[in-house]
Amino acid sequence: MIDSYTLTTEDAETWQRILPADLRASASLEYVRICERQAGLTARLFVVEIDGCPVAAYPYFLRPLDSLPFAASMKSVWYDTTTPEYLGPVWIDPDMTPAAAPFRFPEVFADHCREKGIIAEFAHLDPWIPEQLLESGCVKPNREIVYVDLTWPEDDIWMKSLSSDARRQTKQGQRAGVQTRRATEPDDVREFHRLYAMTMERRQARESYRYPLEYFMAFFETMSGNSFFVLAEYEERVVAGGLFVYDDNEIRWHLSAADREWSRVRPVNVYLYNTIRESLGQRWKRMLLGGAYEDGDGVFRFKANFSRLRADFQTYERLHDVDAYAAVMTNWHRHYGSSLPREDYFPAYRASPPESDE
Repeated sequence: MIDSYTLTTEDAETWQRILPADLRASASLEYVRICERQAGLTARLFVVEIDGCPVAAYPYFLRPLDSLPFAASMKSVWYDTTTPEYLGPVWIDPDMTPAAAPFRFPEVFADHCREKGIIAEFAHLDPWIPEQLLESGCVKPNREIVYVDLTWPEDDIWMKSLSSDARRQTKQGQRAGVQTRRATEPDDVREFHRLYAMTMERRQARESYRYPLEYFMAFFETMSGNSFFVLAEYEERVVAGGLFVYDDNEIRWHLSAADREWSRVRPVNVYLYNTIRESLGQRWKRMLLGGAYEDGDGVFRFKANFSRLRADFQTYERLHDVDAYAAVMTNWHRHYGSSLPREDYFPAYRASPPESDE
């Protein structure tokens, strides 16, 4: 018998049993709760069972369309979905493959979407999870991301993974006396947040990237078994740091911060290399450094100096109610005028309008 249901983050025991943090950190109850509070969204875990045994799970955030600026003119209650970073549906039955299952996951989830009024589905996919639980025609290429192979010996990491520029800059920081350590108390997290706020201000980052102190404290207090902060110190002051999230397979460099005044001593190079080196010989296969904010930007070039390895980051964009989507887009046009939203944005009605049509 095939059955499906959804859990909320209040269903803690069942959620943790189905998707423990060691299996998928970005789908863990703690991580999803952090994102849920920060974004003001409602998290759900969609589960498919066969004869009472969970075989597939899909964590997502439910986004009501009534928060859009033109929602007052919409007559129906609609939603769309997004996912935690690098995550789509996950097959969790070790004794059966999706191909052998007596159902197609995309069809089961589509039924769920129609029932709940979900008109569009968006996911940030993990490059290492096969696309077998997705409609292949809805998978879209996005960008390349950089990763480090943590199964390599330390000498190979230094000589073959790091570029000559990365080695030179890392040595520069080491000679200058930059030291690194893990955050061990709340004051360490406050120091990271101070640097992060400075970094976001310098980059003129969107408001959605300007996380409050509470966001970082939540990682420190509730995800200590699957995340850590690394701090870089120079002359007895914290000058850079990073937040890393991990599960059984990989470490992900989630966020970074630095005081530009001390960039000459290369603290980010030192803390990133030390974290890579300290991660070798353990259970992890790779460290995911991520991609660029924009094609070919300085962030990507910096990451690329630490590894030549690339993975294809893809998104999943599926419409579940074409008529409803068209109706929402009509409201978008009425609200903003004749301007067209960005062609590369999905769902398009969540795109900001161009500043000018001229």
